Amino acid sequence: MTGKPMKKKETTSEKVELTLVYDRRTNQHHILNDTAGRIWELSDGSHTVDDIVREMSGEFRASEDALRKDVMRTVEDLSKLGIIIME
Repeated sequence: MTGKPMKKKETTSEKVELTLVYDRRTNQHHILNDTAGRIWELSDGSHTVDDIVREMSGEFRASEDALRKDVMRTVEDLSKLGIIIME
């Protein structure tokens, strides 16, 4: 292959920090955005959902009420994917 690669003018991109989670049991990988990735990091068995909400409200400068719904939904989604468990 010769020449110089060039992005098409009709495309756009944004570089973002993502978290890649690989499940050895199912041989699947899951790509998490910044927020879901942080929830994943805090899902270490020592933080409650309320702890995660409090921690993230300081980091993301958002109210706990605004974050709680997103955190709950993300925890439920990650649980449905089988990559976290609720203890």
